[in-house]
Amino acid sequence: MKWCPPPSNAFVMYRNLPPVVVVGSSFFETPETRENEPNAETSEAIPLESVPTNSRAPVINSVSSSSAAYAPSSLPASQNWSGLYDFTVSFGPQQKTTKGVSWTYSKLKDKLYVGKDAPCPINFSAKVGNTDGIVIRATALYSSPEHASEVVHRCVNHSMTEGSKGVFEAEHLVRCESLRATYEEDHTTKRHSVIVPFENPPDGQFYSTYLYKFTCFGSCAGGPNRRPLMLIFSLEKGGKVLGRRKLDVKICACPGRDRKAEEKQVMAERHPQLPLKRKNEQDTTSLDDVLQFTKNISLPPTKKVKPNKAGLYSLYVSDVDCYEFLKQMKKFYEMCKTVNNLPPSIKSILLHPSRCKNSKKSGPENDESESDQ
Repeated sequence: MKWCPPPSNAFVMYRNLPPVVVVGSSFFETPETRENEPNAETSEAIPLESVPTNSRAPVINSVSSSSAAYAPSSLPASQNWSGLYDFTVSFGPQQKTTKGVSWTYSKLKDKLYVGKDAPCPINFSAKVGNTDGIVIRATALYSSPEHASEVVHRCVNHSMTEGSKGVFEAEHLVRCESLRATYEEDHTTKRHSVIVPFENPPDGQFYSTYLYKFTCFGSCAGGPNRRPLMLIFSLEKGGKVLGRRKLDVKICACPGRDRKAEEKQVMAERHPQLPLKRKNEQDTTSLDDVLQFTKNISLPPTKKVKPNKAGLYSLYVSDVDCYEFLKQMKKFYEMCKTVNNLPPSIKSILLHPSRCKNSKKSGPENDESESDQ
């Protein structure tokens, strides 16, 4: 079958579509709603102009910078920056160095080890003449990348008491023991921070000291939950950051013990040729190994010395270390000579003490079996 165009005299009817009409909300209202709202404005139906089918309106996807609201980054800056005022954070010397200290700072790891609710003095210094409006903000963050975007807060068990009383900073992990300290929560990122006004150091001192404490353990479930923490101290004025200092923090029950353990691990990684000794490891060697070692030593041939009538021989050495080494070797030779001159029974006991122990253990059992027979 083949299609043929219609003849010129054929009647063709074109369908005209009705114009598009915008209907107001009053069209769907019932008479009851109109009586209840007599002042409601009614919208008029406005016919739209017909648009040619062949023409297409251009689509432009653009966002005006003036209308878009500014949203800060969810990851605050964590790089050390002293700024123009040489902002620094330090710790004073500790009187105790035992495991029972409430806090300790490791210069090797640049890390603070502190106990829960233990006041920790932290020193701040900045070359600022006028301190009006200058504050120090402390913010706790997770240092691991997989948890960096999460907000640090206290666990439910430790925050329940203050939360029931309506305390604003009930979920804040970091506290400052200052009457002028204020606690804030960012409206966008929901992060917690504590702010304290920066004061010039007293006369004769180069830094200002503030007491900080942490109200949860690093292992609390529902809180830090064993995730590594870091503390960001920033010097600010009018919302502008003037300096920044990052500090790793571990909140634990025994700060001194954890510091020594982590420092040993760092030293072992830097010097792998020095392995760590285990608790059950002993520095002593068996006598059998020593005698086997002497048998395997091959010395270069030397001229035979005629025996002296007095039985005394002299050896001259120009180095003190060599003299001490030969002195110890003389003692070692005398010990080996004494062992070799012992009877075979005693010599076997000294060389193989484990065999003697086994024979003693098996002795009484054999006697009992013989008596039974």
